[in-house]
Amino acid sequence: MLKTLAPLAAAALLKSAAFITAGLATTTIAADTEFTDNIPADLARALLSGAGTATEVRIYSDIPDNFPAFALPDGVTVLGSVDQGHNRQVILISEGDGQQQYQALVDSLEQGGFLLLRPMAPAVPQTGFVSANPQAPSVPAQLCHDTQGLVYLRRHSDADRTFINMTSLSENRRGGYSCAAMAAQTSNRASPAFFNASTGAGSLHNSIPRLVLPDEASTQSSYRPAFISGSSDQAESKIDFSIAWTLPEVYDFFAGQLADQNWIADGQTTGNRVALSAWTREENNQLLLGTLRLVSGDDEGYEAVFSVSVLD
Repeated sequence: MLKTLAPLAAAALLKSAAFITAGLATTTIAADTEFTDNIPADLARALLSGAGTATEVRIYSDIPDNFPAFALPDGVTVLGSVDQGHNRQVILISEGDGQQQYQALVDSLEQGGFLLLRPMAPAVPQTGFVSANPQAPSVPAQLCHDTQGLVYLRRHSDADRTFINMTSLSENRRGGYSCAAMAAQTSNRASPAFFNASTGAGSLHNSIPRLVLPDEASTQSSYRPAFISGSSDQAESKIDFSIAWTLPEVYDFFAGQLADQNWIADGQTTGNRVALSAWTREENNQLLLGTLRLVSGDDEGYEAVFSVSVLD
């Protein structure tokens, strides 16, 4: 009897195992399936608020009633908006680069009583290493209203269209500052004096020569180089870049610019990987010592450093 039941029990176990395996196979979740059109509203709310939070998120196909009033420029359509409680965002879309439409939105808010705050980013520096075509980073427009709060405008181009993000923050997000006080603060931060202090450039910042990179050079810091100062008697500019030039060619390129700015060569050596040279110049009844250092790395990469100090 036991021998008769054994095959039946084995068959039952195999059948159960097959059923369990099939059941597990049916629970496999497909991966890497991207949304190409509409996404579920619940998913959008969860992503915007953070799963598990109590923040109520509302998504609109137009503009929320409590958003600051503005005139919609020609050629601009509303893609949608979201109210996250602490802020409200309106997403607009425009053909082309959207520059005129972006400026029209700023003008419209100013006409509605908003104060345009000066961008906090300093101007492109005029001394030290800079790229041949320096471009300041895209800084969002910031506008302030004493009762309606802050509005930020950001612009992002994608192919032949531009997205404009308008973000509104309530007036209590200004930290108790009036719009006039914020305007004064941002104006000070944009001044050359603040730039010198924030970069640690010291009093010799303006004594560093302007050294423009070759047109063929590429760099990740095309906007502003790094300025370092150890004391009021020393300043330094440094930048990394790539170019398919030999070390002597790179050195001659910068040496020519130094000579054009009345720096006098006082010694130079060039090896396989490093080029060093000393330069002097009289300025404000002081004798300045300039040191140019070029280091050739791998993959056509270079590090360039120019330091300035005062000779006793």
